Amino acid sequence: MQQRLKELGYPMKFVIYIMLFIATIIGMKYVAETRLPSGGRPPYLFLIWNTFLAWIPLGFAVMLDLVSLLHSRTARRGLYLIFGLLWLFFYPNAAYLITDLLHPFVRYPTQSPRFWEDISFWNHLNTVFFTAIIGLALGSLALASVHQLVRRAYGSFVGWSFAIAVLLLSSFGVYLGRFNRWNSWDILQTPIIVLRETAKYFLQIDNLRHAWGFCKWVFLVTAFCYLLLYLFGKLGSSMASIEREREHGHEAAVKHAAAAENEISRIGERTATAAKNRV
Repeated sequence: MQQRLKELGYPMKFVIYIMLFIATIIGMKYVAETRLPSGGRPPYLFLIWNTFLAWIPLGFAVMLDLVSLLHSRTARRGLYLIFGLLWLFFYPNAAYLITDLLHPFVRYPTQSPRFWEDISFWNHLNTVFFTAIIGLALGSLALASVHQLVRRAYGSFVGWSFAIAVLLLSSFGVYLGRFNRWNSWDILQTPIIVLRETAKYFLQIDNLRHAWGFCKWVFLVTAFCYLLLYLFGKLGSSMASIEREREHGHEAAVKHAAAAENEISRIGERTATAAKNRV
C-alpha cells in the first residue's frame, strides 16, 4: 500500500494540498476584509463560495486516487465512472474564478480619471487576482492527478488527449457558467433542460462567435498553466533521477575503493607471509 501511494505522488501531494489550503485561508481573509471606499459590507464575499466550489474537483481527484487502490476491478470501474463524472462536472468551477476579475471594475468606483493610482483599487484587484490564481492552481493540480491515472492505465497519447479534451470542455463550461448562468449541479439535477436551452442558445451564429472569442482565452490560460506545472514536475523528476544516479555512482565508487583496498591488504598479507616462509 505504501509503495502504491508513493507511485501516486503521496505524501508530496498532501504537502502541496496543505500549502494550497493555507494560501486559500489567506486569500479568504483578504476577501472578508476588503471594503469599498464608502464602507459597508465586503463586496466580494461570494468568492468564498466560488473558491469552495473550486476545491471540489481536487477533492474528487483524491477520491479517484483512493479508488485506484482498490483490489476489485469491478468496484474500481464503477467508482471511477461515478467520481470521474462528478469530477468533470465540477472541474470548470476552478477556472471560473478567472472570470471574477471583472468585479473590481464593476463594483469599485472607477469614474475618476486616474482611479488606478488609488492603492485601494489595487487591493481590490489583487484580492480577486489572488483568488483567481488559487483557482488556476486547484484546476491544474486536479487535472494533473487524474491525468496521471489515465496515462498509467491507457498510455501517454490517451492521457494527453484526455487532458486537452478536459481543458476544452472546461473552457466551454466556464462560458456557460458566466454567460448562461448554469451551475454544476444544474447538469446533475436537470440535464435535459440544460442541454435543450444550451442547444437553443447556440443555434444563433452570434452566440457561437461570442463563445469562441471567450473560450479560446480560457483554454489558453488554463492550458498554459497546466503545461507549465506538468513540465516543472517532469523537471523535478529528472533532477531527482540524476541525483539518485549520482548517489548510486558515488556508493559504487566507495564500494569499489573499499574492495580495492581490501584486495591490496590481502596481497600485502600474502606477500608478508611468503617472505616469512622464505626466511
